[in-house]
Formats: sequence, structure tokens, C-alpha cells
Amino acid sequence: MISLEEKYENFKRTIQECGSYLLTESDDTVKHNLFEEFSIDVISFLYEDTLNLFLDEGMIDNEILEKSIELRNLFLQLEKNAELLSVEAVRTSEEWKRLLRISDEIRQLLYW
Repeated sequence: MISLEEKYENFKRTIQECGSYLLTESDDTVKHNLFEEFSIDVISFLYEDTLNLFLDEGMIDNEILEKSIELRNLFLQLEKNAELLSVEAVRTSEEWKRLLRISDEIRQLLYW
């Protein structure tokens, strides 16, 4: 069984896989980080029950919780639109830029 600390480390790694820094990375890095790693990890490590457990343990606060849920939901919406599932869309669409900014904001708020 995975410990709470390991879950939290996976949560932080998931947040690191996504961010505005990707806009200057290679196409392969963007594809790998968002469409391979993040797309799987967002389901597991930004799961609302897991986030609430982190909140209960004081590992995150309400702002991080809300932004993490928003990040997860926005990604799941983007994933449903085949036209937005490309590196070009990540670099140009406002929806993707919003998602990357939310990830940046969460990363800045982390304190544990």
C-alpha cells in the first residue's frame, strides 16, 4: 500500500509535469509530459478523495484543493476535444494556457 507521503510526492510530481515552462520545451517533451504522464497521473493523483485527505492532514490548503480540482476538471474537458490534443493547440489555445497557468499557481502555493 502506498503511504500518504508517497501519494503526496506523486501529487507534486503530477503538478510538475504540467506548467507554462512547457511552452518553450520541445514538441516531444510537451507530448510526453502532457499526453503520456500528466494524462494518466491527473486521474490518480488529483483525485478529489486524495486531495481531501491531503487537506485533512494539513498538506494542502483550501486554495490548493480548489485549484487542483479545477486543473483536473479542465484537463478532462480538454482531453474530450480531439482538436485540442496536439502540441500546436497547447502552444496556441487559451484553454491550454489557462491549464498551464493553474499548474504554475499550484506549484507556487505548495508548502509541504
